[in-house]
Amino acid sequence: MPKRFVMTGAMGSGKSTVLKLLQAAGLNVIEEPARQILAEQRSIGDDGVPEKNPEYFLQLMLSRAIYQFKQTQELDENVIYDRGIPDMLAYFHLFSMNYPPAQQASKLFRYEPHVFFFPAWKEIYTTDDERKMSFELAQDFGMKVQQIYNEYGYTLINVPCVP
Repeated sequence: MPKRFVMTGAMGSGKSTVLKLLQAAGLNVIEEPARQILAEQRSIGDDGVPEKNPEYFLQLMLSRAIYQFKQTQELDENVIYDRGIPDMLAYFHLFSMNYPPAQQASKLFRYEPHVFFFPAWKEIYTTDDERKMSFELAQDFGMKVQQIYNEYGYTLINVPCVP
């Protein structure tokens, strides 16, 4: 039976770089919803971006994460997700919001019990058009992600900060 792996952690911790390498090696990698939603919403001038309507943005991300999960159910191969549904809870927390549907989705849609966690890594942290937060905020976000996955019964495997 195919497995669903999650790679998560602090923003700017090298996670996406590793995932690109895994994808280049032929593994099935599912992109994180945040950058997809940001690019789509900005391209059409809609409000689903954090600076205009953070709740709408987060709801779109949760919906996309559930869609990605369901779309991969029938695949006959392992899947690696760049962030999982529990990450959405950390995003809601980042914006000081409580959203029970995200809690319910985190209980309902389950991944492999071991999750790969990328801790904050100051030496490689950078900002860009979509990542505007300080390293300290990214680090706090990573710690919240870690706490949430633990609360939902996952075991975290810390990925070392090495080149």
